[in-house]
Amino acid sequence: MAVYDPAVREFSINVERNMLVYDPAIRELAALLESPEMKDVKPEIREKLENILDMCNKRNNYAEEITTEHSDVLAQITQETMNHPWEEVFKAGKTPWIMATRMISGPITSQFLNFIVSITKAKQILEIGMFTGYTALSMAEALPADGVVITCEISDYLKDLTSEFFSRSPHGKKIKPYFGPARETLETLTKEGRVFDVVFVDADKAGYRGYVETILDNGLLAPNGIILADNALSDGRPYLIPKSREQNPINDFNEYIANRPDLRQVLLPFRDGILAIRRTLEAEGQAG
Repeated sequence: MAVYDPAVREFSINVERNMLVYDPAIRELAALLESPEMKDVKPEIREKLENILDMCNKRNNYAEEITTEHSDVLAQITQETMNHPWEEVFKAGKTPWIMATRMISGPITSQFLNFIVSITKAKQILEIGMFTGYTALSMAEALPADGVVITCEISDYLKDLTSEFFSRSPHGKKIKPYFGPARETLETLTKEGRVFDVVFVDADKAGYRGYVETILDNGLLAPNGIILADNALSDGRPYLIPKSREQNPINDFNEYIANRPDLRQVLLPFRDGILAIRRTLEAEGQAG
């Protein structure tokens, strides 16, 4: 296994801080401070606005600093994902679109998923949307030796790249990628009678509703299982733009889940939001 510079870890955390923030209010404030509109604003007003932006950034940075660092291999995956020539790969016709580096999850999401897997004592994990394998490996690191992460990815280009990444970790052998449309993979898993303790959805946003419907209707979620849907805040779109299914598929998905009485959910507002979903009967306590 290659030996990487210790600075790789710090690089991967700084990536999270330097990426475009997910809160539209923070983006709006940062843009305002750079705009011509601030030219004639009193210095004390500008200073207050700059202090507000600084407090927002410090809050996010503090959360990352206090959160347990992710593993060296995960840091390597982050660095190499950020440095990969995605635009050239797309122009060469190897990927269906230019894969954005911000598709990789950050350290807080990584450790949250790791916590969920370990707390639930999960053994069977399903991931829809692998990208470069960062979250798949995050969850695999918390599994017992006989656990498995089945992860769905539509782009064949990522097959060799992720295989090499996973080979660097002793936990990589727990990951089983399926390449092709996720709907077809879900049909295959249903026929195989598979059930999953934790499901992490982080793929095409218009597909979320169909994926979760299939998982619930086809019995792919194990008793006491949990579904985690990433990007549930979708850069602010659910609460800022018209709420039609075509224009705003994440809001449509969120409301679909919220309107199902057989489900309980909580929207966790870190990074771009994660919607955690459980069956109502399994989430309710019993009176004495």
